[in-house]
Amino acid sequence: MSALLFIELLSFLLWVLLLTPFFIISIKLGKLIAVILLILNATALFWMTSLGVVMTKAVIASLFFTDYSEASGFLNDDYMLHLVLLGILPSIVVVLVPIAPVKRRVLCLYPILSVALIFTATSLAPNLTSWVNANGAQLGSRLLPWSYIGKTINYVRDLRSGYYGRYFGEFAQLPDGVIADDTPGLVVLVIGESSRGASYSYYGYERAVNTATQNMGYVALPISTACATSTMITTGCILSPHGRDDWEKEPVEPLPSYLHRLGIKTFVRTNNTEMPRLKVGDYKTTEELAELCETDYCKAYNARSCENQLCQESYFDNMLLANMDPILDLAQQEKVFLLLHLRGSHGPNYADRSPKEFRPFTPACDDHVTKCSLETLANSYDNSTAFTDQILANLAKAIAQRQNLNAAVLYLSDHGQSLGEDGLYMHGLPIDEAPIEQLEIPFLLWTSETLKKTYDISQVVNTNVAAQDAIFHSVLGLLNVIDGPYDPQRDIFQVR
Repeated sequence: MSALLFIELLSFLLWVLLLTPFFIISIKLGKLIAVILLILNATALFWMTSLGVVMTKAVIASLFFTDYSEASGFLNDDYMLHLVLLGILPSIVVVLVPIAPVKRRVLCLYPILSVALIFTATSLAPNLTSWVNANGAQLGSRLLPWSYIGKTINYVRDLRSGYYGRYFGEFAQLPDGVIADDTPGLVVLVIGESSRGASYSYYGYERAVNTATQNMGYVALPISTACATSTMITTGCILSPHGRDDWEKEPVEPLPSYLHRLGIKTFVRTNNTEMPRLKVGDYKTTEELAELCETDYCKAYNARSCENQLCQESYFDNMLLANMDPILDLAQQEKVFLLLHLRGSHGPNYADRSPKEFRPFTPACDDHVTKCSLETLANSYDNSTAFTDQILANLAKAIAQRQNLNAAVLYLSDHGQSLGEDGLYMHGLPIDEAPIEQLEIPFLLWTSETLKKTYDISQVVNTNVAAQDAIFHSVLGLLNVIDGPYDPQRDIFQVR
């Protein structure tokens, strides 16, 4: 209790320090800032209490990269009620309650007294001060508004010279590798979204969510741990030669950009956000691919229409398989790399990640995660997993129709997902606090019959290299790009 009162006192005094300068300038300005913070606090508090979200720098960064279709999933009746009670009504009080003018020299005393009181409180309670310092990292992501204000400032500082330079700044160019042969072939990297190893049949999950890929001959590599719990960071480390150490290194060009610069035909197709900036010859979204869709692989389930003025037309992940023939034709003549970035099992509305006609597990929950029972929530999530599985199977089926094609498909997720365990939902917790459900991810492999003549797949399956550390080097190994940044110790096709 004493710790709570101590934190509340410090928070109140910090509020005085924050708002007083605006009131010194103008009472109207001070009220405007107070209203903005009340609205933001109510929104942040709803996410924190309902989903277990923590206001980390990664979460703040994700907010700047989200789109409407993703953000709208967080809006529901509970949020609106929360916003009205804790944001709008207090804001109306702030606006309507008159504040008598105070001389500026008197107002200037407020922050001075606040600083003095903070100094006095921390001096008189050294044990509590030490406790706050020891738990500063956790407290700093949970106290409002300091969490999102501080993390936003840190994010902005990091845009050019820090980690997030991968999305706004310049990349360091990797040393050139050598393309050791001219053997044609295709390597497909599929990055899933929010797929957790705990919900995959390959790793002991009791439900048959992976029937389609198992029938197509996919195999599972050992379950592994993600480098983080946010899409932005994990896609960065997946596409980096540094893997999970990418966070601590200077930004270097991602895998697709590197291959494109070396002269390997590179295609990127995405139905998601938060990838590093890529310089490739062919980059398409599902909206662009919809104009090229002529096969059942992409047409199925994708006759969607926008039902209201605010919605954004969107497509299911199988749209990423549109117009594959030109890529497959090219792969029979030269080396080709294809990256698919799925929407996968992105929450909070898992029912939107798979078509209503595709529901092997019922009853499903068509509502916000916090309004679903754990059973219906698991059903909706498993439906999205099974739909992703069908897409992977159809991808392999399309490739397998080309005889004598050296081809491989590598699938992994960016991070896992919480489905209500211990009251937590979705993902985004700091990696040292995240439960195993948010960290453990699946790692699947499919190879064509021609490629199996080159590699002993049984040896590959037993290779214990973490998925997100292995991708960059395994793709280079498959394409026979040696030297430069290539590390055979991280290539699952070489390590024994």
